[in-house]
Amino acid sequence: MTYGGQTFQATPAELAAAASAVRTLLDGMVSGFKSLESDVTSLTSTWKGRQGEQFAAGFADVRDGLSELLDAIRDTTVALDDSAEAYLGQEGANAAAIEAVASSLDLPGVS
Repeated sequence: MTYGGQTFQATPAELAAAASAVRTLLDGMVSGFKSLESDVTSLTSTWKGRQGEQFAAGFADVRDGLSELLDAIRDTTVALDDSAEAYLGQEGANAAAIEAVASSLDLPGVS
């Protein structure tokens, strides 16, 4: 694959490893965010007044943004897994095509 004049190459194993690494990162982010959200919920349940409301509103914006980010990261892992499967499928199809051509050749002394 070429992008911006540079060639991009990947193996199915590399794509699967990247998906696994991204999933590990995602799991850590989700865990950390749940902990943060719990702390903020405790804080905002007792922090009253204008500043408390502004903080809660600001955190709601952050929560929404993080939710979108986490969804995008999940989509990335799916895309990496799908790409690895597509590469493997294409490799299988290519191998079958080569085998079909090779078996149809009538080469003396080759079995």
